Amino acid sequence: MWINIAAGSHRTGARGRVIELDRVHRMDAFEGLSRLPDESVDLVLTDPPYNIASAGRTTIVRGQIMSTQKAWGSWDSLDAAAYDAMIQRLVAECYRVLKPGGSFYMFSAREQNGVFIRYAEQCGFSYRNQLAIVKTTPLPSMAKKNWRSAFELCLYVVKGTDSRPGMPGTFNFVSQKELVNVYYHPSCAKVTRHPTEKPFEMMKRIVRVSSNPGDLVLDPFMGSGTTAAACVETGRRFVGFETNPEYIKMANGRILAGRKAA
Repeated sequence: MWINIAAGSHRTGARGRVIELDRVHRMDAFEGLSRLPDESVDLVLTDPPYNIASAGRTTIVRGQIMSTQKAWGSWDSLDAAAYDAMIQRLVAECYRVLKPGGSFYMFSAREQNGVFIRYAEQCGFSYRNQLAIVKTTPLPSMAKKNWRSAFELCLYVVKGTDSRPGMPGTFNFVSQKELVNVYYHPSCAKVTRHPTEKPFEMMKRIVRVSSNPGDLVLDPFMGSGTTAAACVETGRRFVGFETNPEYIKMANGRILAGRKAA
């Protein structure tokens, strides 16, 4: 299936373009977003760069503790002003492509989360909640001068409708037990070698709760394909963008495995 950019799109540069669904496209997030029509997506679930790579922060890559600067490199090291502008642009574009009633989930660094919520509200989103991944096996503190880092945050905002401002059009309340905004996960439990892979079961839960079978889910920073794999398993359509060919290969492998298992 393809999405066709309508001739009436406010983006004249995108007029006449089409984009294939159920695929991870090798392109920049904003190039991909420019090809999507207004109000064409039911859910956005994404994990953009945190912009926290440095020689003083550590992470684990294939069992080795190393600096985040060495592990993540240039894609997580932007000038602060450029990074803020990128996130503001991302939030605005996701608001544009979301249908009224659609939900937007975005992971971010803790120190930036409150700022990004304000960006989202300025675009027209309504704040709903924050979700937390609690790492049951956090990295040790090498310098022993700070608290160990053991959680990550994901903001949850919605693009309300005229009749239900500030409310999601879809929220499938699975159970009291599952619908808690804290998800416990061992940080060593990964499916791929992507350095910032998110827990599959958590992503699948978000997809199940905030969309319905057949809905279209967007991930502008697809990475290793966790969002796509969750969509395949739950019967949703998806579209995503990624510039790293190694990560696309990881994502395609997970998508193919999911389709074979379905």
